[in-house]
Amino acid sequence: MTAKSRQIPRTLWLVVVSVFAGLPVVWMVLTSLQPMEDLLGTSARLIPRTVTLDAYRDVVSDFPFWQWFINSVIVAGAVVAGNLVFDTLAAYGLSRIRFRGRQAVLTLILATLMIPTQVILVPLYLVMRDLGWIDTYWALIVPFLASPAGIFLLRQHFVTLPPQLDEAAAIDGAGRLRTLWSVLLPSSWAALGTVAVLKFMWTWGEFAWPSLVTNNELLRTLPVGLARFQNQFAPRWDLLMAGSVMAAVPVVLGFVLLQRFFVRGLTGGAVKE
Repeated sequence: MTAKSRQIPRTLWLVVVSVFAGLPVVWMVLTSLQPMEDLLGTSARLIPRTVTLDAYRDVVSDFPFWQWFINSVIVAGAVVAGNLVFDTLAAYGLSRIRFRGRQAVLTLILATLMIPTQVILVPLYLVMRDLGWIDTYWALIVPFLASPAGIFLLRQHFVTLPPQLDEAAAIDGAGRLRTLWSVLLPSSWAALGTVAVLKFMWTWGEFAWPSLVTNNELLRTLPVGLARFQNQFAPRWDLLMAGSVMAAVPVVLGFVLLQRFFVRGLTGGAVKE
C-alpha cells in the first residue's frame, strides 16, 4: 500500500466530518433566504423555491440590530483586550518569577476551571447589583477581564521560552515589564492570538450573563437580541436565521484570519516542564 493510498481513508473521513459540521451552516443560510410562508407546514424545504433578502432587510429596519451589533463589538473587544493584558501579566508572574506559594496560586487558578459558570451567576449578579452596574457595560465586561484558561495557556507558553532571554535582557538593564514587552511578547503572537480567538468567540456568543444583567433593549448583545425572534406563539425563523448569519460573519472572519495563530498557540505549550 502506497503512502498516497493510505491517505484516502483519512481524506474521506475529513470530508464526512466537514460535511456534517457544515450542513447546519448551509441550512441556516438557505433558510434566511426564504420567505416565512415557505418555512411553515408541509411546504418547508431545504432548497428555496424563492430567494429573497427580505429577512435581512426586516432585521435591520424593524429592530435595533446594529445597536446590538455595536454592543457585542464593544463588549467582546473590551474583554479580549482585558484578557490579553491581565492574563499575560499573571502568566508571566507564574512562569518567570519565583515566589513563595506560586504553585498554590497556580493550583487555585486551575481549580476554578472546574467550577461551572452557572454556579456563580447568582452571586455575581448580586455583586453587580450592589455596585449599581445592572444595565451598564461594566456588568458585561468587568467580570470577564481575566480568565483562568487564558492564564494557564499563556503560562504554559512562557515556560517554553528559554530563561536566557530574561538574563540577557537583565544584563542590558531591562526591568521585568520591559523584558516582557520587548523580549517575550514578540515570541508569543501565536499564544496571544489563541487567547484572543477563544475569548472573542466565547464573549460574542454568550447568552446567559448578558440576558441576566441587561433589561434595556438598546444595551442587549446580539445573542440576547436575536432571542426576540423566537417566541412561543410565532417564531420568526427567517429573521432568526438572517440575524444569525450576520452575527456569525465576524466570528468566521476572525477565525479565518487568525487560524494559523490559533493552531500554533494550542500546540505550542504542549510540552512538559
